[in-house]
Amino acid sequence: MNEKAVDKWTKHGGFRSFLKCATRCGVKITVLSKESHVIRLGYGGDVAFLKGANAPVMRRMGNLTRNKDVTKQILEDVGIRTPRGIVANSIQDAIKAVKKHRMPFPLILKPTHGSRSLGVTWNIRSEQDLRDAFSSFEKIKREHSLKKDTVLVEEMFVGHEYRVLVLNGRVISCVQKVPASVIGDGTSSIKKLIGAFNKTRLRGFKIRLDAIAENTIAENKLTLDSILPKGRILRLRNNLNMSDGGRSIDVTASMHRSFKDLCVKSTEVTGLSFAGVDVIAKDLSRPARRDNYVILELNPNPYYNMNEKPLAEGKGTDVSFLLLKQLFPNIRKK
Repeated sequence: MNEKAVDKWTKHGGFRSFLKCATRCGVKITVLSKESHVIRLGYGGDVAFLKGANAPVMRRMGNLTRNKDVTKQILEDVGIRTPRGIVANSIQDAIKAVKKHRMPFPLILKPTHGSRSLGVTWNIRSEQDLRDAFSSFEKIKREHSLKKDTVLVEEMFVGHEYRVLVLNGRVISCVQKVPASVIGDGTSSIKKLIGAFNKTRLRGFKIRLDAIAENTIAENKLTLDSILPKGRILRLRNNLNMSDGGRSIDVTASMHRSFKDLCVKSTEVTGLSFAGVDVIAKDLSRPARRDNYVILELNPNPYYNMNEKPLAEGKGTDVSFLLLKQLFPNIRKK
């Protein structure tokens, strides 16, 4: 299997990166079963077998993190803060629960089961916004065949969002997630800035000039031909999705030891040896306290492209190679 064949084999960003890294390092990849999605990896006389699009790590209790509500309960039981929220399977139940528990706006709505931010709505500021968010979730559920009807409605903690990767009890990478945005240089139009940014991005991770982006530009009393002053940051949308042009900035070196310990503890208590931990914090470089962070969720098979080059701005981490060494400790880069 070569790199082009890898693109056809899997659409999972992290696993695709892993297989491409394997081919570059001289690993022979053989498809054993297309139906069962099983492949064999061979290197230096050693072999390993993988199924599906799962990173090659031991997970133990990893499946329980698929249920975000259960994950929250486990983390809270060991003193790790998560957003306060309720579970509902209809908009009527959601509205009643929000009123009963006196949950203040803004809120976030997300499916209890899912990934890639499918069906997630941020910054819900009214009952009507909540109704619209639930309608959006139902549409996504139909389009992507989500298996569960339930949603989480949570408080929206204000801060910066980070994706932290933990492998075998150690933080290997941390990036700050930033919504799709451009930075003015004092001479270039917004359209030109977007074009220059997109030239640096992989296919599928570029800024999209859709209705959301165009409305945001108009709300700022600007047009695509407007020239941004040097240093001015213009955010083009509210979500943090990398597939919408979101940015990731490597901040691993500045991450405070207490936050590293917090993320490691989160993975250990949920039985994970590898996970992406989504954290919102006011300042990840300062000590973690109960009032300055929340852990949103844990993903046992994360899309870690944002932590690697070329998407990661800054140093970046070769996550794929670190995972590859789990299978073949003596492997070397070519």
